[in-house]
Order: sequence, then structure tokens, then C-alpha cells
Amino acid sequence: MPIQIVGNSYSVGSAMSFFQAYSVRLVGFSVLALLLSYALKGDVFQSSFIDSLSFPELNTTSAEVLIIGGSHAGLSAALTLARHQIDVLILDSNAPRNKWKTPTHALPSWENRNPDDLRRASRKELQKTGFASFANTHITTITKPGANESMFVARDSQGGEWSGRKLLIAAGVEFVFPSIKGYEENFPDRILHCLFTRGLEYKGSRSAGLLAMGLAGSPHHSAMLVEDAQKFASTVTVYTNGDSKLGAEISATLLARGEENTVVDNRKIIQLLREPTGDSITIVFDDGGTVTESFLVHQPDTRVNPEIVSQLGLETNERNDIVTRMPFYQTNVAGIFAAGDCASPFKMIPNAIFQGSNAGAGIARELPRRITHNHIDRLADKETTWYG
Repeated sequence: MPIQIVGNSYSVGSAMSFFQAYSVRLVGFSVLALLLSYALKGDVFQSSFIDSLSFPELNTTSAEVLIIGGSHAGLSAALTLARHQIDVLILDSNAPRNKWKTPTHALPSWENRNPDDLRRASRKELQKTGFASFANTHITTITKPGANESMFVARDSQGGEWSGRKLLIAAGVEFVFPSIKGYEENFPDRILHCLFTRGLEYKGSRSAGLLAMGLAGSPHHSAMLVEDAQKFASTVTVYTNGDSKLGAEISATLLARGEENTVVDNRKIIQLLREPTGDSITIVFDDGGTVTESFLVHQPDTRVNPEIVSQLGLETNERNDIVTRMPFYQTNVAGIFAAGDCASPFKMIPNAIFQGSNAGAGIARELPRRITHNHIDRLADKETTWYG
């Protein structure tokens, strides 16, 4: 059947005897052991219990390296730098892109687990090194080195100030949702932004729809996403949201790839509705028509903190990602590196870890001993038992 074109659219009392106190302590230890067992098991309770533990911050406001962003890319970079005995300051606003806490996928040893638990484990590991300190803060301004300056200076809205010789931007990005009523309410459980990290959970679906807009608004990209979605849904329809010219181009591209049974719908979308059962999503068009799909595929546009980008004079591309040079992810500004979601179209944890590790290596190479004057056994200096 040929491709179809549809429309144009968390004290003991002082009087107690010794034995009473002992009993209370015993009960207390038992409760604590129970709580820890839940945490170690990865139960639902784990998040609220560990969230109540504060990460002790070292009494310092400067380090060799400032890392803006304490998620997977920043933590990976910090670990790489720790292995070169370089001090880092990690400044984190605790606002990851995945605020919905969707499970981690495509990451060996962490499949289907809470991504925040991975961040907690990484932070605890870094604290043992003695080379990493943390500040939970939202950085608003960063001053780059001038002719007579040797340090980057980061400041927050409360007057806090931190400095470092090198700077890694690993702050991630924020989604910019399209102006379609109901879109945000259905994201990300019915609108999937990545079928490699979410698709399998929707296997066997009756139908799927691709929103050919923004990053998916090119014939080649749309065709690839159609073929991805076909692995999990019986039928896939492309919705161009009123762009009939794009619809025709997507149709031609699909035909050239040998895809002859894809429907392209060019009607204008005015609203997305969650079905009462929660297992599907309905598209409402401007002509009054509706279509219900099991899920939709669409990657929203993203945005890096525009103030920081502007202050530092960082180059960005058409996707609003920071432009870097491989393999160490230097930016166009000397001394500044970028890694993770803010510097790649592949916004997933394995990629963020990879980029962070490489950026950490690149930064370490720019901090030889002639510059840092660091002792060759700083672990002994810090009396840490982290390694060995």
C-alpha cells in the first residue's frame, strides 16, 4: 500500500536505667540496619532516606578546577582529575534535566535503576578521594581570565564566590517544549524523546506517532525515527503539524528507503490529551479531528544557560549545544571545557560519562606540576585511604 497523505497538518530519657538505655540503643541500631538494608536494596524508600543525608563540603572556595554541574559528566570528569591528584570544586544546582527520575537505561550495571542513586554513589566515591568538594548552589555569573588574571571566578545570586584555574561546563540543559497545549503534561511518559533509552518499555504497542517538528523536522531524521519506532509499534504515523511541504519531503525520503506503509498527516495540532487509562495519547487537530496513539516520538529543543554562554563568549551550534573539539572537549575559549548534555546531541548518561572522562583528561594535561606545584603523593599528604 502506498504512503498516504492526510490533510494539510525520607535521648534516651535521662531517667532510664542502663538496661533500658541498652534496649533502646539496640532497637535503634535495628531500625537503622533496616533502613540501610532498604537503601542498599534500591527500594522506593531509598531516595527519601539518602536525600536527607547532606554531603559535607570542604572548607574551600578555590581549586585547580571548577566544575559547573554535579551530574554524570561533571562527576566523571572529577574522578579522572582525582586520579591525577588535582583538586576540584563541583558547583551543582541539583536541577538535572531528568527531573522526572525516569529509570536509567543503556548503562551497563545500572539498567532500570534510579539515576539519582548513581549520582549519590559517585559523590560518595569522590568524597573518599579527598580531592573533591561540593557546593549546592546555582551559579549566575562566571568571569573569565583577563590579561592579568589567572583564575576563573564563579558567583551565585547569594554572593558566594569560587575560583579555579580551569573551568568545565557540565551543567546540562533544559528542555524547551513546543507551544502545543498538553505537550508538557504528557512528557516524558507518553512523548518519548529517545527510543534507545525508552523504546523497549513500549514494545508491542498498537500504534505510534512521530512529531516531525524541531530537531525531528528534517526528512532524513524523521525517516530514521520512523524506522526506530516501527520496532515497538505496529503502525507509525508522521505528523508534520501543518507543514505539508515537509510532509511531501518525508514521504519521498521514506519511499526511497523502501518504507511504503507509513501515513503522513499534515494537519495542524492544537492539543494533546492524556487518555483516562493513561496508556495512550490523543492528538486534537484544528479541523476538529482526533487520533489516538499508544505513544508519540519527539525530542524537544534544548537550551544551555544562555547567560553563562554569553558571559564566557562560548560558541554554540544550531542545536544550542556548546561547540567543542574532540577528543578532550575544549571550547573556543582557552581554559574552558564542556561535556555532557550541554555539548552533545546524544543526551544520555553513557555519553555524558564518556565526555566527562575525556574532558577531565584534557584538563589534567593543561595542569602539569610546573603550574600546580603539587606533591607527587598527595594521597599521603591528605592521609586518605581512598586508593590501595
